[in-house]
Formats: sequence, structure tokens, C-alpha cells
Amino acid sequence: MNVGCVVVAAGSGVRFGSKKQFERINNKLVIDYSVDVLKEFGHIVIVAQSVDMDFLKERFDFACVVKGGAERMHSVYNGLSALECDIVLVHDAARPVINRELIERLIDAAKKYNAAVPVVRAYETLKRFDGEFIESTIDRNVICFSQTPQAFNYNMLKSAYDKILESEKVYTDEASVWEDVYGKVKVVEGNRKNIKITSKEDLEIVKCLLG
Repeated sequence: MNVGCVVVAAGSGVRFGSKKQFERINNKLVIDYSVDVLKEFGHIVIVAQSVDMDFLKERFDFACVVKGGAERMHSVYNGLSALECDIVLVHDAARPVINRELIERLIDAAKKYNAAVPVVRAYETLKRFDGEFIESTIDRNVICFSQTPQAFNYNMLKSAYDKILESEKVYTDEASVWEDVYGKVKVVEGNRKNIKITSKEDLEIVKCLLG
């Protein structure tokens, strides 16, 4: 089956203080790590801010670079619109520690179940709080943290986005869109090292993981 990959790199880095996808680790950019692995599986579409498009087109001359949208879901839709494939992988450019074995398992699961997401189980005690006080304890056995890449039947995901973009709801990942339109998503065991860089501390951890 034909595989395509959407790499979401349109973040402005306001909370981080800079565009984390362009931070340097071992003389490579953070985004380089994801693209280097994903390009082995299929055609790459990179979604970026307009100001970064020329730079990315020159750096990744084998990829298609398209402009991002107002929210992540709009950026992903733009990326999907530039693809034609059977299975699509959608990945955060700020998650550089991905591996081929996980991607292969996700693709296999998407072929069988149409939608697959890597998750890691919650391993610490989880609490619900109101801002000042803890209100209750959440059963961690039914909680997991989702990661990317997330893998889907391309035509079905594109159709789901066509539907949800007409609403005012904001979706923060592709699995959420799938859940609202089609229902359950297949769970695939993820990798605890596959963290998303959201803080300076995360960047230091990733630097250690990447040697």
C-alpha cells in the first residue's frame, strides 16, 4: 500500500521561546530526525509557516512544503490536501526520537483497523484538581498518553476532516477527529523516549536520548 507522511512544523514556538523544530541537536535540526526516518516510508509533506517555506523547500528538496493554518487541525488538513496515498502518517516535527519499528507497527495496524495511535500508559498517580486543591484520584489503568506519528486510512481521514472543519470545535490531534466521526482508534504500544519537545527541559532530555 502507498504511504504518505504529513510532518507538522507550523508551530510558532511562543511558549518555548523559539521554533523548537529548528533547534540544533548534534549539528542537525530537530525536524531533520523525523524527516530522515519518515522519508523511508513514503512521500513527505511538510506543513510550515509561510516565513519558513523557502528554507524548508531548499533543505528538503524531495518533500512538498505547504502553508500551515490557524490551528493544528487546519495545518494537518492542508497537508492531507497535498497528498494522495492509501495510509497516511501524521507526525509532530517536535518529536525527533521516533524509530522504524514503531512506524511499521502503526502502518500494519492502520491497514487492519484504519486508524492507529501510539500510546504510553500512565505510570504515576493521577489527580483531578480545581486549581488549588486536589478533588479526586483518577484510575491510571484507563489513562494513556497519545503520541505521534498517528496512522490512518487516508481517504477516511481526509473525509473526516472535510466534515469537522465545518464545525467550530478545535481538535488537537488526528485521533480526536477520527473518534468524533468514526469511533474507536486502535491502540499501539508507543515508546516513552518519543517525547514531544514543549519546554527547554524537554530539549535537554532529547539531547541526551539522541546522544
